[in-house]
Amino acid sequence: MQEFGDAFLFSPVSVIATNGNHAFEHVRAAPAKSPVKAQMEVDSDLQCPICLELFSYPIILPCSHVLCRSPCAEHLFDFNFIRCPVCRDNCYVSGGIGSLPRVIALENIIERYKADRTSRENTNDRNKSADSSFLDASLSSQSDVEKDSSILCNLCNSVSKKKAKKSCLDCNVSYCSNCLLLTHQKKDPFNTHELVSPRDDVSHSVTGLCSKHSDQLSLFCKDCGVPTCTLCKDSSLHKDHFMITIESAYTDIKASIDKNLQKLGVSQEKVTSSLQHQRDNLKEMQQKIDRKRSEINAQCDQLLAEIENKRSFFLADLEYEERIRQNEQEELIKVMERILGSSQALYSYTSEVLNEDVSEFLEVANTLSEKLVKATADCETAQFQPSDCDVLPGKLVDFRKERNVIREMNYLLAPETPSIDVTRCSRSEDTVVLVLSPPRNLHDVIDQYEIHYCSEEQKSLEIEDTLIVKNVQEDRLLGKIVPNCSGVVVVLVENLCKSTTYYFCVSASNQSGRSANSEVVQCTTLLPGESVIPAPVIVESLCRPFATSVQIYSSSPQDVAAEQHISHFLLYRPRGQSRAWKTLSLYGRQDHRVFGLIASTDYEFVILGCNQRGECQVSNRVVIHTEQS
Repeated sequence: MQEFGDAFLFSPVSVIATNGNHAFEHVRAAPAKSPVKAQMEVDSDLQCPICLELFSYPIILPCSHVLCRSPCAEHLFDFNFIRCPVCRDNCYVSGGIGSLPRVIALENIIERYKADRTSRENTNDRNKSADSSFLDASLSSQSDVEKDSSILCNLCNSVSKKKAKKSCLDCNVSYCSNCLLLTHQKKDPFNTHELVSPRDDVSHSVTGLCSKHSDQLSLFCKDCGVPTCTLCKDSSLHKDHFMITIESAYTDIKASIDKNLQKLGVSQEKVTSSLQHQRDNLKEMQQKIDRKRSEINAQCDQLLAEIENKRSFFLADLEYEERIRQNEQEELIKVMERILGSSQALYSYTSEVLNEDVSEFLEVANTLSEKLVKATADCETAQFQPSDCDVLPGKLVDFRKERNVIREMNYLLAPETPSIDVTRCSRSEDTVVLVLSPPRNLHDVIDQYEIHYCSEEQKSLEIEDTLIVKNVQEDRLLGKIVPNCSGVVVVLVENLCKSTTYYFCVSASNQSGRSANSEVVQCTTLLPGESVIPAPVIVESLCRPFATSVQIYSSSPQDVAAEQHISHFLLYRPRGQSRAWKTLSLYGRQDHRVFGLIASTDYEFVILGCNQRGECQVSNRVVIHTEQS
């Protein structure tokens, strides 16, 4: 529908918008217009810019332009988007075409306009006979000649064609009397056309008559580009101009136009193809934006779901605390009510006994005195006991940190360039341990690291190896906090050559892009027997799995002397996922507990022993399956 765009320079909404007093004053002050021109302007204002007919069930778009609902607007809708053919605005309609309002006021205006136009047409039909009087005289003078004419009208129905009365040299068409009245009334530009007796070759004639000399047009002036007669050739207007026959000019110009027409056809095909590609590209772009919109909504829904889960947890915990405290307070109130009731009954009974005879009073005096002392003691113990409900220790929440994180949420950006912490890297005979520093930007999202490395020989041959290390959400700084976890990313580059110099660099990437490579780090593996660090050992038979934790048994941290300055770290990761290793510092114990694991999952464990000279040894690798929760 885009082909119509530039042709519609009016806004149909203006018909229903200009209904104030100032608009009526402007109409009264405007100069008078002819009825025909005014009717044409009204027609254009009430026409749909697509079908060019009066509006049928008009609906208004978000851009304030009006279209027919069916089929004009319906054909423009695509994925709840509609492009206005007037202003070219691409409008999004969330509820589809059914949510666009109907312009009832405009429909009423159109109905009144149709009724008024029908009334005017009936009036014009009654006066139509007067307009044709000037043609009747001309037709009657030729009646004798045309009685035997066999030339038929070119406009009549092919079944019931009438004989032609006149031929128009300007239109190259023969007309019967009725068709001539309909087409050549006293109106511009038809009143200047030249009407002659019916001619058989009028629609095929190449030549005409010269407007100055009334002679046959037989020549064509190539300098002026106009047909001429033989008299025009000798005039001063075409003196010394190059002349050819009009048939030759017709053939040459027709061939040139046919060639240009073919070129135009080829160009139109290219434009049609480009237009289709542009529409497909627009549709693809809208689909991609819809997918992105769905992704954003899905992630925001997940975030809101987490918040609602936390809200439910806090409120449920608070309700549980309320029930416990309420039960305690209600139990205390019942005890106090029972003590108060007993003491009040004893008080009343004692008051009555005091009014009795001496003998009766003395019989119960001792027992009554003991009961009064006990009741008094009970009343002393049943005192008000304030609770700590004003404080509710352990039930405080402060989400300022989380609000700041949500406030700073933005579109995903490519991560910054990572760095290798050379002070914490180490190597053995066939393994290099790279320690990657945490991102400087806490909001960096890193999906994976790429470790690029090569030996001295590979460097000369411009060959390098690449190790892909995945990094998932649980491994980021915003994930779970594991006790004794260092927060760094450890990568083991294994199966290297002994006593060989290697060069390493690292880059980080996510869905938004890839960072630049870090600075190149040089490292040389050890010779056999060069390391002075004892190889650590994990005793797999003594390790114990739990649902979300694993207990690793190794005596290696206790087997070294403090003077050796050897540190031990437990490295672990899910099995078979090419993930970075998490680290846990080990101290002088034999059993080491790792928390924050996923239930029913295989984990790999190794122990790394290293010293201050950058030498290391890696233990045997064990795989332990956590229990079901």
